[in-house]
Amino acid sequence: MKKINIFLLIVVIFGVFFISVQYFENNKYNFHLNSEKGVLSLKDFIGKKLIVYFGYTYCPDVCPSELALIANVLEKMPNKEKAHVIFISLDPARDSNLTQTSQWVKYFYPNSTALVAKDEKELEKVTKNYGVVYEKINLKDSAMGYSIAHSGEFYLIDEKGKFIKTIKDISYENFFNEIQKFLNE
Repeated sequence: MKKINIFLLIVVIFGVFFISVQYFENNKYNFHLNSEKGVLSLKDFIGKKLIVYFGYTYCPDVCPSELALIANVLEKMPNKEKAHVIFISLDPARDSNLTQTSQWVKYFYPNSTALVAKDEKELEKVTKNYGVVYEKINLKDSAMGYSIAHSGEFYLIDEKGKFIKTIKDISYENFFNEIQKFLNE
């Protein structure tokens, strides 16, 4: 009888593990992207409420403004420790120095992680799944060489890895209310 109980316990543990792995691998919002800590996926953030943003470190205005918005709003939240900001680079070529990219993102909000795709194909898959629109624009008379025009939405993912919503209206009041609601759920 004891052997049967041990066997059943092992089967249950294996089943739970298998189901959880399958859930994350089949979740369209999952990713396998490089960070300064190695390759990370949604399952590495279990227990954290994620605020996902796509941008690039060479962005002269929009990305810094929106990351400052996230930081400002989160600093006003009494339960800000629940939130974790994920920055996914739209410029894997220039953001390939993972330590620098991570430091840049953490400058805005310390509880954050910078993620960079290994190549354009991987980036295209992730951006398509999230509905991010972006385009590389050559700037022939600029020291930057090119810019990346992109959508500026935020994506909310709960502590179990489930997509909750896209925030498109980033006016301060709306963004504050959406983040407050998200962190209190």
